[in-house]
Amino acid sequence: MRDIRRSVGAVAATLALALGPALPATGTAHALSSRTFTWNKVMRAGDCTMFEGARWTLYSDGTATFDGTVTSGDDNDAWLMWAYLKDADNAVLGTLTNYRVQDPTDRNKFVKNLPSETQRYRWFASGRFDARKFPLIRRMSLGKHC
Repeated sequence: MRDIRRSVGAVAATLALALGPALPATGTAHALSSRTFTWNKVMRAGDCTMFEGARWTLYSDGTATFDGTVTSGDDNDAWLMWAYLKDADNAVLGTLTNYRVQDPTDRNKFVKNLPSETQRYRWFASGRFDARKFPLIRRMSLGKHC
């Protein structure tokens, strides 16, 4: 029985040494901080509508993700959006840059094509901003056009 305990202990020690580097050490893993801004009202621009619940989530590494649902009363429309980052006094700190640039002349413009007036479209987008401004960001506003 004593030999079995030693063998189990040796195996456990070997596994701990082998797996140890794969596990984060206490105090060395850094989770990203985030701030989420949700629009709880329907937004309209021309024939286009963005439904309540649209949200931008900003991360401390300077990345951002968007999730929203849009539609239009006309076929072959598009929702255009610009996302402004603001401080506690509502002063503009900057604008999100579209991660997937759709318009080289305006890297801050986000575009969702709306081919059919009978459909709602879920919109996922990604953006970037100056991570050094993350601690200052307290508000967001959206510029929009259809």
